[in-house]
Amino acid sequence: MTDATTEQIINDERRTFGPRFVQSRRDAEEMARRFINQHLGFMTTEHIIELGRLFNQHEKAGRTRFDRFTPGFTGAIMAKLGRNPRRFNQTLVPLWRGSTEDSLKVLGQMFRDRSILPGAGSSLPSFLLYLRDPERFGICINATMDGLASETGASYRADCLDNYEEFCTDLRKWREKHGVTPQEADAVLSEMMRRARPDTLLSLLDAGGEVGNNGLFMGSSTEAKMTVEQVATSCYLPVEQIDEWVAALTTGMRQAVFHGPPGTGKTYVARLLARHLATSAQHIELAQFHPAYSYEDFVEGLRPEVGAEGVLSYRVRRGVFSKLCERAQQAPDETFVLVIDEMNRADLAAVFGELMFLLEYRGEPQVTLPYSQRRMSVPQNLFMLGTMNTADRSLALLDFALRRRFHAFPVLPSEDVLSRWAVARPTVNRELALGLFRIVRDRVGLEVPVSPGHSYWMAEGLDAATAERIWSYQLRPYLAEHWFERPHELEQLDTDIRALIAERT
Repeated sequence: MTDATTEQIINDERRTFGPRFVQSRRDAEEMARRFINQHLGFMTTEHIIELGRLFNQHEKAGRTRFDRFTPGFTGAIMAKLGRNPRRFNQTLVPLWRGSTEDSLKVLGQMFRDRSILPGAGSSLPSFLLYLRDPERFGICINATMDGLASETGASYRADCLDNYEEFCTDLRKWREKHGVTPQEADAVLSEMMRRARPDTLLSLLDAGGEVGNNGLFMGSSTEAKMTVEQVATSCYLPVEQIDEWVAALTTGMRQAVFHGPPGTGKTYVARLLARHLATSAQHIELAQFHPAYSYEDFVEGLRPEVGAEGVLSYRVRRGVFSKLCERAQQAPDETFVLVIDEMNRADLAAVFGELMFLLEYRGEPQVTLPYSQRRMSVPQNLFMLGTMNTADRSLALLDFALRRRFHAFPVLPSEDVLSRWAVARPTVNRELALGLFRIVRDRVGLEVPVSPGHSYWMAEGLDAATAERIWSYQLRPYLAEHWFERPHELEQLDTDIRALIAERT
């Protein structure tokens, strides 16, 4: 990042926060120091929670706020630490009253052994050293460290004392170079981190691609056929798995359903596999099933038309599958794919009709369609890939005649997929993403049909704020619907999720 860009960010942040940007933070820090001195060694649960509010207090645009750092400082992390005030007091005293060198040793021990004060992470103990000497010490917040790394080119981790002291040294040099006070540094560096995230998607989007809901690149409709290796890499799956699916489709039934809980990437995988099977992206069609979807939409049906003189008449109109079958028959050397999203949301036996027979006996056998009376068959060069959300309906509940005509490819919540995705993105808080995935998986159960998948956490630049929004507005409401008889378990999970977000950031 250039010096000019850094200066622009500094000026932008100062305008955003207003004239009391620095002073309001200094005031809050001084209140926190007085509070610690007053209650040191004798803090109750209520004192610990109040201390977190003071840590997090500042002003923005003239209004007092409690979001300077992680929201956990005013919520889950301090509530968790408050469950054991005795341990909190025992840890706080040497950090606050010991000599600087002794306090640094304690901090190093806490970095190596998080069980000394479970839930404190690295931000809380480093904040205590910062309060002792803001000019010398920095606060270990991922956004701050990543923002500084975007300018220095170094890599900062709060995992040992040497790394922390290197971070503090570089932070002091950076502040001195740009005339930034200790109270401004975290806000400025967080914004630098946001602007410096590698925008690898931009070049892909410039080529005409699109980004899926999980932040993964979906490709464009004009791109060429994908190899098995490209599909595997894009899905973060083993090449062997993609090979197995392709072999099943090309040597047996030419239709399959990807089934699994929400957030496992079923549609994403199906669309990329279609990019491998089809001759080109123009040979892929997408259909979205829903409760009102019918045979008339899929195969053919009568549709009303009003003539020039206002006379109402009906004519046969072909559905999406009939049209694709005709295209495939006219180009026997090409390969076509139909992707059906959420296929179990429709009445499948009614939608497919006589296709039950045609899907099993491809090519020669023909049936007479009821509306047009024309003869129809399903060609060998047409594949059908469906997706099915097991939270809505179990695969076992599907019509047996339909089930035995489709391969069943499970796509389950996968820590390996999430880990591979996070490793490829240096700005993602990998420990946070994996920690959140594991705690939800373990509480809900991996084999449960409603167990939420990994792609919920596959958000570009995942940080504390993003993780909290995902939990609050996506996963918690989803689990509340399925756990309506288990409210206490959901409340406990909510508390632990928010504590984990605070701890890992």
